Amino acid sequence: MKPRQNAVILNVVSMVAILFTSGCASYVHKIGTLPGGRVIREHGKPMEGGYYKNFDPEAVSLEVVPVEDTNPVKTQHVLIATVKDAKGNPLPSRRVEWIIEEGSVGSIVEVDESGYYDTRGEKLTNKYAISHTNRGTHVLTRGNEDPSDDIQIGKGQTWCTITSPVEGDTHVVAYAPAIYNWDHHKVFVVKHWQDAKWEWPPEATNPIGTPHALTVKVMKSSDGTPIAGWTVNFKIASGPAATFEPGGGATASVETDGNGTASVRLNQTTPVEGVNVIEMEIIRPEHCCNSPMRIATGTTTKTWVGPAISIEKTAPGTASVGEEFQYTIVVTNPGKAESTNVRVSDELPDGIQFVASSPEASPSGRMLEWSLGTLAVGENRMIAVKVKATKTGRFENCADVKADHNLSGRSCAPTVVTSPQLRLEKTGPSEVLICEPITYTVTVRNTGDAPAANVTITDKLPDGLTTANDSQTVVLNAGTLGPGESKQATYNVKASKTGIFSNTAVVTGDGGLTAEASHQIIVRQPVLVMTKKAPSESYLGRHVTYEITVTNKGDGVARDTTLVDTLPSGLEFASASDNGQFSNGNVTWSLGNLEPNATKTVTLASVAKQTGTLRNTASVRASCAEASAEATTKVIGFAAVLLEVLDVEDPIEVGKNETYVITVTNQGSAVDSNIRIVCMLPTEEEYVSSSGPTEATSSDRTVTFAPLAELAPKAATVYRVVVKGVQAGDVRFKVELTSDMLTSPVTETESTHIYGTE
Repeated sequence: MKPRQNAVILNVVSMVAILFTSGCASYVHKIGTLPGGRVIREHGKPMEGGYYKNFDPEAVSLEVVPVEDTNPVKTQHVLIATVKDAKGNPLPSRRVEWIIEEGSVGSIVEVDESGYYDTRGEKLTNKYAISHTNRGTHVLTRGNEDPSDDIQIGKGQTWCTITSPVEGDTHVVAYAPAIYNWDHHKVFVVKHWQDAKWEWPPEATNPIGTPHALTVKVMKSSDGTPIAGWTVNFKIASGPAATFEPGGGATASVETDGNGTASVRLNQTTPVEGVNVIEMEIIRPEHCCNSPMRIATGTTTKTWVGPAISIEKTAPGTASVGEEFQYTIVVTNPGKAESTNVRVSDELPDGIQFVASSPEASPSGRMLEWSLGTLAVGENRMIAVKVKATKTGRFENCADVKADHNLSGRSCAPTVVTSPQLRLEKTGPSEVLICEPITYTVTVRNTGDAPAANVTITDKLPDGLTTANDSQTVVLNAGTLGPGESKQATYNVKASKTGIFSNTAVVTGDGGLTAEASHQIIVRQPVLVMTKKAPSESYLGRHVTYEITVTNKGDGVARDTTLVDTLPSGLEFASASDNGQFSNGNVTWSLGNLEPNATKTVTLASVAKQTGTLRNTASVRASCAEASAEATTKVIGFAAVLLEVLDVEDPIEVGKNETYVITVTNQGSAVDSNIRIVCMLPTEEEYVSSSGPTEATSSDRTVTFAPLAELAPKAATVYRVVVKGVQAGDVRFKVELTSDMLTSPVTETESTHIYGTE
């Protein structure tokens, strides 16, 4: 034996010794299982002194179910044992021994082997087995997919399965060694095995007053052949009064026929609802040396259900005189069987006139009748009745239903008939400008004492007024108005022309209700006209002054009139009249309201900073009006040419050179072009050389420079002419300047003193 096994056995022996010497009352002997080893058999009670004592005082009783039963051969049967304490509580881990008496048919197939180690059960022989009650709950299945035949094993319970292939009786002794009382530690069980099986009639539900057949079928379990001649007893155990056929009594005995069936017919004495419980037993007749024997017992139920009838009538609580309204009748079968010959009647009170119904009624004066035939279980039928109120008052209208089996019902619904009255109000502005929306408000009120249904307001607009989607008709649905109730709606229209407009809104409702309301409005329009005056020409750097005039030539006030002048690039703001404000290139005047035919004039001064044609635009805006005007001014630049001539060496000696520096400066604001310089030498000087922006030629004491194409504003150019003094004297060097911008030549002279050597 392995060391671990020795240790386990020593622990078991030690525990037995302790229990033996101490007489521990909680000791429960079990079959032990060593880990990885076999199940070890041991005695059911402790040794020596403990054997003679109540070593488990908690266990006081043993129960086994079933104690007696009959089963077909070749089937398995489960016996369930429960060990309990004095309070009836199941006890876990208690040993139960299963013993089949010698001479009995049958064998133990399986025993409860659940548990761990020493709590596991064991079948020792086909006639003897040991198991232990469970610590928890378990489900014992038969290994199939049908959960209905599963067996619940609870705490404190254990089980044993037996079977027999042949007919006979199995006598089983269930023994709990932990129970000290000899009268309580054994239960004797007997199982009768028969080569028979049977089928009980299923539970059924039938309408009251109808017969019902009950059939029991008996056959051999070995091959399924019918068994004839066995007696089946039927008994009405509880429920409504009923009888069996054959016999006419509350019990009946019928032998199985060649098909193995025994049948009776169950009849109610009085058709009423209820449940009959039927008890049945199968008796095997005496044969050979065996006495008659009850093979099996069973029960089934027959539920008798009956029809019912209910009626519910609903009608509007109020209606108006002349108004058609509808009420409904709903007939229902809330019973568990069909209702037959269902009939409905409804007598209309004076003041309520029949119009139509669905399904169609059979009227007779003020009485309406319908035949609905048969209503299935849970079925309902609805009758819709349309009527018309002819006078005011409170009307109670009742409908009745009748059906077979003396079924009846009644339902009433009241309706108060009143008379509504409509009143309409329409408001809006008295005067608007053409661009402003016109907001109308209509209020409809029911001043009567009855609801006004399908209340609709229609406003047909005159020519010149339309809605936002260009329609000339406004339709408002107010629905139903209760007594004293009002509804209000607003809507906008727009004008396409000026003038005086009158229009009328009309409200209508069911029953010919009508009312109307009118409104008049004046539509005006301001018309702004603007003129702008400015000089056609101006010079660069000079002031350009604009005069702007705004006039309202319409028939409406031009409210919040604002004038804006946008200065173009090239003009610099200088000043503005009438508190004109300059910002970000714009000059803005707030002119307020301009009445019809009113005029306002403002001025704007600016400085021309750029040549060319400057276009200046001003615009004016007011409520529903705007205008613009434009003025152009041609800004001209001018050239101002300055001619300067200087001699460098003055005075000079005869035979020496003199240099004249000629400077041309454009002091103006425009480019000058084709600038020509001509120098005229006196007789005392002769030409030596020259330089400048263009080439020069000398001829007959005259130096001529080729024309300079352009001289920009504020630019200067320099010419130099070198001459030699050839004769003493006080001479004049003359320069003449011409250009495209000059209308006449500009001349300049420079005096030079030439002296001799003598």
